[in-house]
Formats: sequence, C-alpha cells, structure tokens
Amino acid sequence: MRNYTFEIDFDDVLAPFCGIAVELANAENPGLNATVEDIKSWGAGEEGSKQSIIARYYDDERILRKQHVSDAAREFIYKLMEMGDVYINTAVSPKYAGLRYEQIAEQLPDFPLENVILTFSKQTVKVDFQLDDGGHNILKSQAKYPILMRRPWNSHLSGVLAVNDYSEFLIMVEQIITASIKKVKPTVPSVIALIGPSGCNKNAIADKLAADGFAMRIHSVTTGEASKNHDKVSEEEFSGLKFISHTVYAGNRYGIPVDAIEEALASGLNAVIPTDITGSIAMKKEYPVVLVFCKASHEYMIDNILSKGLDNEAIKYRWLSMEKELMNKELCDVVVNSERVEDAVEVIKDLFA
Repeated sequence: MRNYTFEIDFDDVLAPFCGIAVELANAENPGLNATVEDIKSWGAGEEGSKQSIIARYYDDERILRKQHVSDAAREFIYKLMEMGDVYINTAVSPKYAGLRYEQIAEQLPDFPLENVILTFSKQTVKVDFQLDDGGHNILKSQAKYPILMRRPWNSHLSGVLAVNDYSEFLIMVEQIITASIKKVKPTVPSVIALIGPSGCNKNAIADKLAADGFAMRIHSVTTGEASKNHDKVSEEEFSGLKFISHTVYAGNRYGIPVDAIEEALASGLNAVIPTDITGSIAMKKEYPVVLVFCKASHEYMIDNILSKGLDNEAIKYRWLSMEKELMNKELCDVVVNSERVEDAVEVIKDLFA
C-alpha cells in the first residue's frame, strides 16, 4: 500500500484554542457567560457581540501556554504516521513560532519537527488528506480530500466532507482508500446509505425499496420545512434528540435518529436512508453500511430540482453544492444509474444476492 500524506491543523483539531479564549474572556469580563456556541464564524464577529469579546484573546500568549494535546489526539497523530507522512500545518503568529515548536516537541515527542509547517496560506500545501476546522481553509484547499472538523463556528458550511471526531476521520480515510479496490458484499440487515446531489432520485429509490419490503425507510428530522422525507422540529427539539449523524444543508439542520435505525436492524430489515457522505461515514462507526452513489446527468438533476417548486435561495444552494457532491462518487462502495428508479433498485437488491 502506498504512503499517503496528511495535513493536520493544530488549534481546535489537536489542541483546544477557542475554548481557552472563552475561559479567559469569561474570567476577565464579569457577566459575559460566553460559550464556544457563541462563536458563529471565524473572526471577530459583530462589534459588541460575545464573539467579538472572545476574539480579543485570540492573540493572547496565555492560550498557547494553556493548550494541551490530549491522549486521544496523540494516539490519532501516531496512527496517521503509520499510514503515511503527516504534517502539522498551523497558522500561528510569527512571534509565537518558537513556542508552537516547543509545544509540539514536548507534547508529541515522536513527531518529526521538520514536518511542522507554520503558515496562514494553507492552500499552498498539496497533500492527499487535510483536516482543519477553518471553513475558509477547506474551501481554498489544494488537498485531494479536504475534510472539515465540525465546530460551532463552521456549522453553517455545507457541501463539504466533514467529520465530528478523530474516529470518523479515520473511517472516512479508510473508506476513501478501500472504496476503489474492494468490492462490497453487504449482508442483511445493513444500512443502505443513498448518496448523491439533490435531484438524483435518492428519495424515490428509498421509497421503492421500502414499498418492495426490502428495507425500512428512515426519515430524517429537520429545522427547515417539513416534507414527505423530513419531519420538522424546532431548534430546541432538535438539540434534545439523539442522532447517529447530523448536518447542515442550505442553512437548515438535519439529523438521522438513532432509534429508527436500530428498530429496523433489530427487526432483521435493511434500513435505507438518503443522506450525505458525512452522515454515512458517521453511521459506519456503529452499523454495517453500504454506500450507494446515485448517479444522474446534470440536466436530469437540474430538471428535477426546478420541478420541486423551491424558492430561489433553495435552488441556489442545491446548484452550488452539486459539483462537490458529485465528487463523492469515488468514496462510495457502488454506483447506480439513478435516472431509472426501478433499474437502480434492482442493482441494489443484487448486491445482497
């Protein structure tokens, strides 16, 4: 197996940063009562907001002094080093460059310091895999597979590969590496994750599999508009539910309920879920999952999107995310032509034969 290259961010990926800034802000601004959830984006935010007060501490040396690489982060880095060449790419102020090198040398003693890159221009580095919490870095990345580490300040970003923790990143890397060389042979019961852009018939295929008694259709919940595929809940209700995966799309939150999946699998039925690649990777941590990419032409998908009666904003989001979602094809276990629903359903059934 070839050696892969990994570019890993330091702040808020390997060691906390914003959380420490929040602690300092609360300690020195009585009554602020801020949390990391108050950081809605990267940067100073609106003047006078909690985010703007927190941002004043981003250049405070005390943050670096308080940062600590956890055992889990250390194990994660050393695991990646077994798989290939790892680079820690960190956007730290030049005046703290020496301190950052000291941090890494002390807390990651087996990591080669020559593989530490200090730059604010992360888009100049070309690697196979990048993991970063900065949405701006992911959107400009030259990595073959740029992957976002989900944090409150990037929760609005959709249409990109994203993970919630180290284990999901490792699963995603494994899926990417093996998808093209390993033929999948799923067993019943499994989760059938249907991946693909809006307009590619994911929901129609899921409905047909359910109608044929081949799988139980799993519906997600959303803070957006209710539909035959999504049950609407309030922001408060959404925050109180337990999901195997949740994501943001077109400004709305979507989640896949744990209970529904476990009910289907416990009954001996497959569970079929139209989802995104991030949701499917999260499910792989807990369940047997086969990733099915639903492939359709641009013209077909655009016609489908326009026929749904969506407002212009919703159409724009689906259009903008289409190209990035098409790139997920090579991450999936199998590709089906989804323009003819019945043919796609038969191909999926044959996987289990």
